[in-house]
Amino acid sequence: MARAFSSVRLRLLAAFVLLACGSGCIRRDGRNSDCRWPGEAGSHPPTSRHLSADAELAEDLAIRYADTHYGLRTPYYVSGEVYGAARERCMAELFDEVAKQHGVSVQAVSASLGRNRVLIDLAVSLPFVLFYCVAAVAATRMVWRRYAPTDHGWITPGIMVVFVSLIFAIGGTMLGEIWAGFIETYRIGNDHLSYRAFRLLWSRHQAALFVVILILFWLVAAEMYRRSRPSSSSEG
Repeated sequence: MARAFSSVRLRLLAAFVLLACGSGCIRRDGRNSDCRWPGEAGSHPPTSRHLSADAELAEDLAIRYADTHYGLRTPYYVSGEVYGAARERCMAELFDEVAKQHGVSVQAVSASLGRNRVLIDLAVSLPFVLFYCVAAVAATRMVWRRYAPTDHGWITPGIMVVFVSLIFAIGGTMLGEIWAGFIETYRIGNDHLSYRAFRLLWSRHQAALFVVILILFWLVAAEMYRRSRPSSSSEG
């Protein structure tokens, strides 16, 4: 039974990872570093989601353009200000192309950048949360076995649960941000996130996510203690 349950968890984790990797990927065709809008095959209505995707592609093309022609690791590098100005100039030109293509204002295209990320954030975060819960289950089982309340009272086990939960929450928050950044680089097809890293859920809400996964650890600890009680009582 335990082996079958572990297999199901691994399959769920793999499915979530595939979902995260495939969710909302930026269009690959037509990518270039020449600040050139590749256009689209066919006609697409300017929905909020489609404008967001086009704006995100335009932003990525602008970053690629600046990296290639003004980047720090190129012979053309002058300064960060020149790099940033080139990126913003290119992005403005591409936004203008997108606006003309869809018959909307440049402001509408600009405002759509970074929107409609709820499903993306969920697809990225769920696999990590599942992995975190599996690790928390293993850790809390060890705590309850080593410091059973029937043998040590509640003070020592309580202190250990709080101590381990803080370590998990601090480490989980940092690892969650690393995980989100890794998945985002795959999703956009560019390992230079630039300022886009600050748009990630784990970057924008560090304090809130720290509290959430801390409470999640406590809930897992409570559930593991509840499950351990019948065996403890039967042994006694």
